[in-house]
Amino acid sequence: IILKELASKVNLTPESFCRYFKLRTGKALSTFINDVRIGNGCKMLIENKYSISQICYASGFNSLSNFNRQFKRIKGLTPSQYKLQYFKES
Repeated sequence: IILKELASKVNLTPESFCRYFKLRTGKALSTFINDVRIGNGCKMLIENKYSISQICYASGFNSLSNFNRQFKRIKGLTPSQYKLQYFKES
């Protein structure tokens, strides 16, 4: 997702778009995008069809370490812990 392209679609500068987005959603654009990507990762973990590294790249992250760090920041668990907890509760 390229900020410059998003902003141009609504005829705003990238800075104005970020300000407007945060005003309306209460979240920075990067935080929102990471939340969506991690949500996608959670769905894929539950499907249990792919490895964590495959899920990382399919969710839009460029490195496994960043995926793990963002996942833990948002969900409070690592992807493998999340997967274990889900299947333990099911």
